[in-house]
Amino acid sequence: MGRREQPLDPTGGPIARFATELRKLRHEAGTPTYRVMAARAHYSTATLAHAAAGDRLPSLDVTLAYVRACDGDQEHWRRRWEETSEEVLELAAAGRDNDKAPYLGLARFEEDDHARFFGRDAPAERLTALVRAHRLVLLAGPSGSGKSSLLRAGLIPRLRPSPSVRIVTPGAEPKITYDPADDVIIVDQFEELFTLCADAAERDAFVAALLAVAGGRSGARVVIAVRADFFGRCAEHRALAEAVQESTLLVGPMSAAELREAIVKPAATAGLIVERELTARIIDEVDGEPGGLPLMSHALLETWRRRTGKALTTAAYEATGGIHAAIARTCEAFYAELAPNQQERLRHLLLHLVEPGCDTPDTRRPAGRAQLPGDGDTGFLLDRLAAARLITLGEDTVELAHEALLTAWPRLRGWIEEDRERIRLQRRLTEAASAWRDHDRDSGGLYRGVRLSAACEEFTVQEKPSKGWGRQPRTISAELGALEREFLAASVAARQGERRSRTRRTAAIAGLLVLTLVAALLAWQQNVTGQTRQREADARRAAAVADSLRDTDPVTAMRLSLAAWQVADLPETRSALLAAGAQRPQDVFTDPDGAVKTRRYLSTDGRTLVSVGTDQVSTWDLDTHRRTALFPGLGAYHKHVGARRGDAWIVPMLRSDGTVVTWDLTVGRQDERELGRVNSGFEMGMSGRSAIGYHAGGSTYRIQVWDLARRRELLQLNVRREAPSGPLSVSWDNGAGMVRSNADKRTFTDPGFPDATLSPDDRYLALCVPGQRPQVWDVRAGRRMDFPRAPVMTRRQCQYELVRFTPDSRRLAIVTEAAVRLWDLASAAEVATIAHEGVREIGFSADGAFLAASDGVDLIMWRVSWPDEPVFRHSLMGEQVFDLRVDPQGRRIRYLGGSGNSWPATVRTLDLGSAITPEWQDAVVHNAVFSPDGTVLALAYPLLEPGNVLFRLHRPLSGGPSTDLPKLACPHPPEMPGCSVLLAFDSDGGTLAFGGSPDRPGRPARVSLWDVAGGRTTDTLVLETGEEPGAGAIAFAPDDTSLLVASLPENGTAKVWDLRRRVITKTLAAVTAHRISVHPSRPLVVTSMGDVVDLRSAAKNPASSSPGATQAEAFSPGGGYLATGDSSGKTVLWDGAVRRRVGVLGTSAAGGSNQRRAITALAFSRDESVLAVGTAGGVLQLWDVASRQPIGTPLPTPGDGIMALSFSADGDTLYAAGQHVPVQRYDLGPAATVATVCRRAGGGLPEADWRTYLPRLPYQQTCPPSERPAGGSARGG
Repeated sequence: MGRREQPLDPTGGPIARFATELRKLRHEAGTPTYRVMAARAHYSTATLAHAAAGDRLPSLDVTLAYVRACDGDQEHWRRRWEETSEEVLELAAAGRDNDKAPYLGLARFEEDDHARFFGRDAPAERLTALVRAHRLVLLAGPSGSGKSSLLRAGLIPRLRPSPSVRIVTPGAEPKITYDPADDVIIVDQFEELFTLCADAAERDAFVAALLAVAGGRSGARVVIAVRADFFGRCAEHRALAEAVQESTLLVGPMSAAELREAIVKPAATAGLIVERELTARIIDEVDGEPGGLPLMSHALLETWRRRTGKALTTAAYEATGGIHAAIARTCEAFYAELAPNQQERLRHLLLHLVEPGCDTPDTRRPAGRAQLPGDGDTGFLLDRLAAARLITLGEDTVELAHEALLTAWPRLRGWIEEDRERIRLQRRLTEAASAWRDHDRDSGGLYRGVRLSAACEEFTVQEKPSKGWGRQPRTISAELGALEREFLAASVAARQGERRSRTRRTAAIAGLLVLTLVAALLAWQQNVTGQTRQREADARRAAAVADSLRDTDPVTAMRLSLAAWQVADLPETRSALLAAGAQRPQDVFTDPDGAVKTRRYLSTDGRTLVSVGTDQVSTWDLDTHRRTALFPGLGAYHKHVGARRGDAWIVPMLRSDGTVVTWDLTVGRQDERELGRVNSGFEMGMSGRSAIGYHAGGSTYRIQVWDLARRRELLQLNVRREAPSGPLSVSWDNGAGMVRSNADKRTFTDPGFPDATLSPDDRYLALCVPGQRPQVWDVRAGRRMDFPRAPVMTRRQCQYELVRFTPDSRRLAIVTEAAVRLWDLASAAEVATIAHEGVREIGFSADGAFLAASDGVDLIMWRVSWPDEPVFRHSLMGEQVFDLRVDPQGRRIRYLGGSGNSWPATVRTLDLGSAITPEWQDAVVHNAVFSPDGTVLALAYPLLEPGNVLFRLHRPLSGGPSTDLPKLACPHPPEMPGCSVLLAFDSDGGTLAFGGSPDRPGRPARVSLWDVAGGRTTDTLVLETGEEPGAGAIAFAPDDTSLLVASLPENGTAKVWDLRRRVITKTLAAVTAHRISVHPSRPLVVTSMGDVVDLRSAAKNPASSSPGATQAEAFSPGGGYLATGDSSGKTVLWDGAVRRRVGVLGTSAAGGSNQRRAITALAFSRDESVLAVGTAGGVLQLWDVASRQPIGTPLPTPGDGIMALSFSADGDTLYAAGQHVPVQRYDLGPAATVATVCRRAGGGLPEADWRTYLPRLPYQQTCPPSERPAGGSARGG
């Protein structure tokens, strides 16, 4: 059918002009149909047609695909596209009326920003009231709590319009001058008085001046803002402490409601929306996070920059790295854009803006521009840093945008640790130079002796050697500011003059010797400390770099993580090592044939890459990265040869006259025997034995199936479609074709092309026709099979080939907008529905047991037999996914991925870990509990017989056989919910209490006591509950003589049963639970409803200190901590007495429904240093208790909900009990992790990479000889 596109006016702007030129290129290429172009370019017909529609500029990838399909000059069109894109952006910028970011990132709010300053109304009102009521007010809060913004955008606008407000900061030389016009003086960053000013007299004078202003007759008011960790230093000044007794405001963290305002309302003022899920997630992550506000603001700014239309999405937020990684990613991206010499200068520049703490946290330090390095790159770097909002520029000062940079950017933190003593030495040099300048450059203020020797050692460099033998002079480093260089040069000159004047005095020689020895001793002492800190800083930096490489270069990331840990065993390097052992990305291979016209395909098992180019056809072993075969290329026939399917070496070839032949890739020539003639496309079947041809004529499409060996037709189908006759015009609207009859001017939607797919065994053909149900044909019998419940196909499903057969040819998969649906071909019954929106690409394992899919954001895998939730999820890097392959035997997924080429050259390999474990059971565990020592696991399974429960004991440590306990009958009426399964070990794990309780009042709970060592039941208790709800949970008391039984959460009580006397010894009123946790050494219990009860007094903790309703609870073995997890995925740490919250560990990274994020299991290591957290979605994360930071990435799991967790006694092994996999073992010890990393990475870090990432340290082997591949590896080192 002929197609004419809607005419365009090339003078209508850059987009219309560009589209007109694309159409001209297609005309010059002989006007190939878009179907033919799609086969050449590997893009859909709609995408290619839309590229020339003229309503928007196509992407560069689509443009180059269009050009490639028309055999155009791609470099020429790349330049044309860039010029057009720049023109479009300029026009957009010129016409944009609101491009101001609603978030400020790390920058503070100023007075002019008060209209978008949200979430701090309450403290702003309290602060305003204090200022109006008192002459001197002190505002205190932790770093990152928003004090500076509260002063400028909260307080000052509320004091306007009458008062005159002046803002000052103390700096290194604090001074305050009184101006009668001042109504309010704000002293921000008051901590600088203690961090930057070394003179106690100056500090006292400054405080006295402030008190004088506040106590003067003018009525001026003074507001002081100080960091909370310096709040105590204010008490050093008695008069100041007394003056602010009644006028101090402490700023705490924002509440959830305030955080929601700070997130949502700035976006709303800009006409934007924030996804509800994103808002809830940020609130969870920021709540309890020290200094979380600047982290949140920066992450929101970066999310805004990645916004989709008017929406700030979770996907965009995740692309920034979230609150914990957004700053680091921004800074690393900035750093990577600099030349190597500029990177070194950036280091010196930033360290000028840091004040190292002395038993206090590091702080930022404002610096005058004259104090900064004087090289030519300084101005350039300052402009770039300011544009990136990483620094703020005053009239003559420079400072970091926020102190959060000091901790959130690992590279800067490493620089500070490495050069801490050097920075302090430079600060002393700066102070001495300033004093020398202030005293009219008096020579008495110059450096001499040891101080000069130390300064020269650090801040002078040896000049390049000349041809002579004499000692080469040293020059002063350019990293110093102009005044510092002048001062040091004057000091050196004075020393040289003194030496010349004493050349004949032997005493001078002795004095110089003493100075040299002292300087050498000082240098040695500093060197010992400096070497250790340098080694640790290098290790931290290597660990941070490894984390940034896990997706792009996973092998190097694993090797570098191992090297970092072996250089220095630190929390950061241990985390990197564990992350390397658990990381999903396993390998990246890029086809060495980088030609644009080269096409690439994965074999059906995903183990071989076939690269089909014009010069050569190559096969690559993806395990070894070695080429395994080389054949002739396509040459000039490349634009006539179609795509490869499956593992076939025969591909279709469409001649210019429309006749179809085949091309043998192994010999590089065509088979001259013609198959037939087509005009709308030709494709191979998966087996390589059959092929499909398409022919469009008027209102009919003809689909033919050929046997390639016999060159005969096996099946012919004719599909009718409604279409007008006569000349037509076609336009495109969001990928949908609009067909217009030039005769009668009627317009209707083009239904699109049909698409056919052959099953791998060539027995079945599936035909997708837009607007119709799919047709499934038995090719051999020529019979259409009936699938009455199949959905009506859409244009998108047919265009993107979203109707597929499973590899075993037994099932048919149809991808809809909301799900992947599977039909059994023999019975025509729908056998599985996997609900997931936006699936673009799918792939099955060879046996059809697993389905992997890409939605453009994540790569997800499900068990087809358990389609409710995925067993594997991995975030993509904004790339398209092709040739998705699942290899259960190799425990991996492979795919072709990339965003810069329609035929991507990169193969990515992901480790499936335990997601495909053979230990999977369809039976769902109802309850699970480990013994306190972790040696025994008790599981409860519901049986098929109504009211019966099976209890089973596993021994994960010894690996011994499991033991089935007597079945438990727990009958309940059909109208009642069921039976509560009860499980509890005593304190030494020797006795297990197991039983059940009907979920109805008046029915007793039956609990048996099992002797674990003896393997027998020792007693059975009948626990009467009276008219209260049934028992919901049981637990042994700390002395093991009593059993605590709590009613279900319905107005019940908890009772303490004496196990010997079988009587109730105590009743705890209004204590109900689904779970009970008992303190290991105190008579203290915590319930799932949030009750904290003292068993001796039956007293409850007040509600204000209660954990609230939880999904999981666990005391640490020593009783120092309680961990609780809630339904949102947040884990909270409490002190052992459960009186106060001591930390928040963050939110689990589980995808899917909110229910899957719930914390379901918690366990501390025996030394209480590590906490394991498991979720209903199968996410298992380790956390460092001291730092409240995650250790590595989540551990691989089978994807089922985690029911219970337990550490081994040495902490080197973690056991996890799941809903479908009884026990998973994780070896966390260094030796096991090193072995795993060395095996997966194919060896340790090569010496060349060591020199790149750890250049200052001597090379060392990182993998033991037994863990390095014999004879080397294609990827190893």
